[in-house]
Amino acid sequence: MSRYFRCHHCHQLHSCNIRLKVKQKYCRSKACQQARKNLWEREKISTDEDYSNKRKASKAAWRKSKPADSYQRAYRGIQPGYVKRNKLLQHKRKKTGTALVREGLLSKIVKTDALNDVNIATRGLYEILPYNFGSKKKIVKTDALIVEIRSYQGIQNEVVLKSGSL
Repeated sequence: MSRYFRCHHCHQLHSCNIRLKVKQKYCRSKACQQARKNLWEREKISTDEDYSNKRKASKAAWRKSKPADSYQRAYRGIQPGYVKRNKLLQHKRKKTGTALVREGLLSKIVKTDALNDVNIATRGLYEILPYNFGSKKKIVKTDALIVEIRSYQGIQNEVVLKSGSL
């Protein structure tokens, strides 16, 4: 049996936990363990209808007992720094958004994350990577998929080299 394994989430080489009887796939870091749990839950929801129904009912009951506005209000009540920072950033967003509306680059300030009719991506190759938050923590929606999209130059460079050698 191998003494090392490559983690399926962080892709780093780790020594195996000798107490485990099955082949280890994830290291012990919090991010990797959360990825393992999220994968298990997605698979369980897609294969076990009873589990899926119970989870939906549980989430609905939780949402009914804790409305979103009261959750956010309570969070802001215990995090005055968050409130101050959010007000400052919102002021900057409004200022920038208003300027963009005036210049005709943006139709309205609301829903700044919605795509508009302007083609923001040019033709080419892109790679989608999980976004690394570093030491910062996500506040809400721990299961949301947040990615970083980068222009990928590797294959394009290889294509240029190959076509140049023909």
